[in-house]
Amino acid sequence: MRGLLIITGAPGAGKTTLLSRVVERLRARGVRVGGILSYEKRHSGRRVGFEILDLSSGERGMLAAESHGLGPRVGRYVVNLDTLARVAAPSILEALRSADVTVIDEVGPMELFSPDFRRAVEASLTSDKTILMVVHEKSRDPLVRRIREAAGDVVVVDPASRDRLVDLLEQKVMERLAAK
Repeated sequence: MRGLLIITGAPGAGKTTLLSRVVERLRARGVRVGGILSYEKRHSGRRVGFEILDLSSGERGMLAAESHGLGPRVGRYVVNLDTLARVAAPSILEALRSADVTVIDEVGPMELFSPDFRRAVEASLTSDKTILMVVHEKSRDPLVRRIREAAGDVVVVDPASRDRLVDLLEQKVMERLAAK
């Protein structure tokens, strides 16, 4: 049974919401969960960027924000490569060492600009750990293709299925943990 579970779906489908609920359920069962979650950052009801949360330490950092600063651009956002190198990549690597389950939210266009992040994701592909990974739905990046090929399961999320998928993902993770 492969340990890599992929979550994908259109923007706004509820991938992070689903993943957050699964993380809560796993932790309630005593499962050690590490890695990262990415959240929208809003101001006055408008999305102005994205923030990364290290699930183990609670450290946060801006992944991308609307600005005219330096860094790669994805749409109207400027990607913060420092946050990916300082928060995201180390969080993933630490989770691979010490957690039961590693969460990676998300492998998408913004994150893939970071060589540090890419190396951490590549390390997850050779790990024997259970991995919950959100993958950008339309990415054609070679690393994303390798992830899709390595996946044990791919779960496609949409707003109508998001709530019922919590139980399914929790069950799949628990089955993988029991098999180890």
